[in-house]
Amino acid sequence: MDAPSEIGRSVRAHFFTPILPYLASALVAFFFAGTSDFRGYCGLFFRVGAAAVLLEVTLRFFYACCGFSVRGFSKRAFSAIRFVGVFSLCVWYFYFRVPENPYPNFAPRHAELTLRLDEVSRGMNDSRYGTATVLSAPVFAEKTVGRKIWYTISDGRNAVAPNKNFTVSETVRVCGVLAGTYPDEPKSRGFSASKPEGRAFEKYLRDKGVHFKISARSAGAASLAKPESRYAFFEAVRGYMERSLSAYWFGAFDGSESAATYKAMILGDKSLLTPEQKLAFADTGTMHVFAISGLHIGFAAAVLFGALSLLRLDWRIQPFVALSVLYLYVCACGSRPSAMRAFGMIALMWLALAFSRGTGAFGALVVAAAVAVAVSPPIIFDAGFCLSYAIVASIFVYSLPLYSYVMRVTSSGLPAPDTLRFRVAACLKAYFVGGFCISLGAMFASAPLGAYFFSYFAPLSVLYSPLFVSGAGLAVGLGFIGFVLPAFLAGGLNCAAASIVGAMSECASFAAHAFGGRVDFRMPSPTLAYAAVFGFLFLSAFFADSRSVFLRFALAPVFVASIMIVSLLQNG
Repeated sequence: MDAPSEIGRSVRAHFFTPILPYLASALVAFFFAGTSDFRGYCGLFFRVGAAAVLLEVTLRFFYACCGFSVRGFSKRAFSAIRFVGVFSLCVWYFYFRVPENPYPNFAPRHAELTLRLDEVSRGMNDSRYGTATVLSAPVFAEKTVGRKIWYTISDGRNAVAPNKNFTVSETVRVCGVLAGTYPDEPKSRGFSASKPEGRAFEKYLRDKGVHFKISARSAGAASLAKPESRYAFFEAVRGYMERSLSAYWFGAFDGSESAATYKAMILGDKSLLTPEQKLAFADTGTMHVFAISGLHIGFAAAVLFGALSLLRLDWRIQPFVALSVLYLYVCACGSRPSAMRAFGMIALMWLALAFSRGTGAFGALVVAAAVAVAVSPPIIFDAGFCLSYAIVASIFVYSLPLYSYVMRVTSSGLPAPDTLRFRVAACLKAYFVGGFCISLGAMFASAPLGAYFFSYFAPLSVLYSPLFVSGAGLAVGLGFIGFVLPAFLAGGLNCAAASIVGAMSECASFAAHAFGGRVDFRMPSPTLAYAAVFGFLFLSAFFADSRSVFLRFALAPVFVASIMIVSLLQNG
């Protein structure tokens, strides 16, 4: 049987399971609620959803009592009622979980706030930024208490004082300019909303339900309560990892750019990169290797799996040991959403395997996405959430069938089987074909979203991602092994890893200068961006077992290109 056909049937079986249409209905409902203003009809949506559920239950009971079978028109009618119910209840749930802006026309004012830090990231000049929960506020902003706010703590070119190395869950008092997020039109000069990229970020915050921001000086920031003990422990683990990553044989890379880049990759700390490096990696579409996500968690899990297998630990116990270490690594690196999503998917698959309830990778992806959206509905507008799930889904429904097809049609021309040349050639072929197919599928899924969130996309990522992902994976693996070794042995691994990362940095810089970089392109509408991604995934899955090569592999990219051309025409 045709291998791509087998993969196609498997993809369709996973993609079109009974629950997925309703998950799609829920995602559309959340998107509709987030981009529309029907909060005043919140109660109506709940009543419509509850009525739809009650109507279907009543009709099914009636059919059962009368001995009628549900088929044909009745089956379609039940599905339509169920879709209406799911859609209406999800719209109500979104409005219920995401409160409206209490001060729609808030003018910037100086304020003193007490914040509980929910996220802490390091920026340029050792600044701190992220989201926090407001615990206390002045009378003119008292309705912000309990709401999420975006904060920035910095003294400009001066670094944050060492005794103010803020940690997640720490309670901090800050004094600065409190302002609203206004994506549509700037309210005053001097704020980020006066620039196009600033307005895009303001819209990004608004979509996530963050309606306020404060810019404070670190000199006026004070810690009022220490972080929770578990977060203090995570910070201590991070300190240990930083010391481990700083060990080199004979100080070979001490203070070098390669060492800083290597540490940035393992810890996900982009503030350690120079502006030139950030631009080069962005131009080549490889900045994702510095985000703690599936790449890092996957290679770390592989290292743990190999180590536990060598120790002959029972496979039913392996997940509980490995996942505990993985979770510690994720939390020590800041508990970023992308890392938690990757950890959740790997945990679902590993635990399901341990309990002999094997779940497909796509099934684990769907469950992880559904749970994430249920916990925090605004996350559907988060760039990292959209990109990570779209890319992984595209790998399942597009890249893997394409890889199988290319490997089959190019099976001839290899050396004779059962020879060393054959095994080497087969490995090299699988590596390059697999890397290219994965990069191609990822680009088609990420291009419209990247053009919407960041106003650009990077075509060079198709060529450079396979090499950079392999290099980053090797560096992450070496660094992770070094965490459990004495400093001297870890120093040798760090020297090798820093050399690899340094070569990646030089390669990115050369490519960005020699071949140009990213293409400036803006998607004017989130609806078009999401439609392009969902259309790509739907067409890829639906035609995965088609006999037509065009329908199987070309129709979905053509659809994405058409959507982006429409966006280009709209931009004028």
